[in-house]
Amino acid sequence: MPSSSSVEIDADVLANLATKSDLAPLVTREELAAAIARLATREEMHAAIAAAVAPLATRAEMHAAIAAAVAPLATREELQDLRSDLKSEIREEGERTTERVKRYFDIVAERLESSVKVIAEGHVHLDTKIDGVRNGLKGDITALDRRVTRLETRRRPR
Repeated sequence: MPSSSSVEIDADVLANLATKSDLAPLVTREELAAAIARLATREEMHAAIAAAVAPLATRAEMHAAIAAAVAPLATREELQDLRSDLKSEIREEGERTTERVKRYFDIVAERLESSVKVIAEGHVHLDTKIDGVRNGLKGDITALDRRVTRLETRRRPR
């Protein structure tokens, strides 16, 4: 075992160790202390946070603002009452519309009935005229037939 005064270091390990030039780009203790000295202290940070938070509303102020904003809004019961009122109004308007439609169709049916009556009366009148013309023609044909019969009887040799 080697003595404590002399330590043997393997050459490979020694080759992998950093040199002063390798460590030169790193921050020194003095530079690190100067950088830390420029940072805010705990008290300064707390003061800055308190100053930033000061204009914000407190929990109580937020609850009060929310309660004031919600107060004019309808409650669930009020909405249900409104819904019931609207349903009944819609139902009533539907019934009134149904009555209006029924009355309208009754009027249309009456107009159709009167139109059909006029047409039927016209047909009755035409039937009467046609019957009159037919009877007149029958009378004329009968008269002509008698005349022809008389003429034929006169022509016959006796």
